[in-house]
Amino acid sequence: MTTTLVRGEPEVGDAPPSLTSRLLTPKTLASLGIAVVIVGVALWRAPIDWGAAWDNIRHANPLLYVAALAVYYSSFVLRSIRWHVLLKNAGEDRPSRSLVGIVITSFFVNCVVPAKMGDIYRGYLAKQKLGIPVSKALGTIIAGAVVFRTKAPGILIPYVVIGVAVCLAGVGVILVMRAGRGQRVLRHLPEAVFHRYESLRLGTVDSFARLPTLLVLTVLVWTAEGARLGLVVFSLHLAGVHLGPSQFLLIALVAALLTTVPFLPGGLGLVEAGMIGVLITVGGVPNSAAVSITLLDRSISYGSLVLIGFIIFVVTHVHVPKAQRVAAQG
Repeated sequence: MTTTLVRGEPEVGDAPPSLTSRLLTPKTLASLGIAVVIVGVALWRAPIDWGAAWDNIRHANPLLYVAALAVYYSSFVLRSIRWHVLLKNAGEDRPSRSLVGIVITSFFVNCVVPAKMGDIYRGYLAKQKLGIPVSKALGTIIAGAVVFRTKAPGILIPYVVIGVAVCLAGVGVILVMRAGRGQRVLRHLPEAVFHRYESLRLGTVDSFARLPTLLVLTVLVWTAEGARLGLVVFSLHLAGVHLGPSQFLLIALVAALLTTVPFLPGGLGLVEAGMIGVLITVGGVPNSAAVSITLLDRSISYGSLVLIGFIIFVVTHVHVPKAQRVAAQG
């Protein structure tokens, strides 16, 4: 039996990793346990009027809530267009519409599996569904993460020291890749390893072409993140709550950074605590109102994503094996 390689590059893993096998690992179960403990302690010890918070949510404007949902999922279209640009820069031109389902699925996996496994999963799906080498797809994802996190509005910089440090380290690695350093050492490695590294390096370095377009798309993604939270706040009609665009962006950024904590799936528990803390300390929002905003927003960015993402995940797994059989027969 022969294996077809994309552009002569040896690849491993003919099938995407099984999500069920990841969910049953001790690490995943432990991370879910940690999230449950964080939420449990918050419910037990936090000085919050939960009745008032729930009453706020029950009386939220449904039209504005649906608008927030629409804005949130439009951000996946923007992310897919940005990934399309990154892939095209790396020599892999794929239509943006074919990437939307993969992007949503990767975010869903990040919600239920720790260690940002959704990003790795996205690389596997790109290989299986679109024929893009895994290492090159991962290179574009790395490049997209650097662009996304280093172009946050200046007002947010004091709150993203750790994120900036990580990004600087990533930029340093990319610069080393761009310079082609270490090629002599790498050539002593097995040929398959060297080819994968080269594909990853080219996918990362080449992705930075058309940088103005990437920055515009990144600004639009951030605008959608802030707009979603703004619509959630407006839907609650909270008296005495006066938040503006800068606060919306700040809270959205804090939530995005906390989702990257590796030992919690989707930052569950930690994201909610961080959002409530910023709303209270920076936005001057009362405790119960902060809880109402956080829970309603997370019902979109986490709850709806788990539901819709699971449906797309199931559809993806129905079609991927079929595509593999057709390709094998061909």
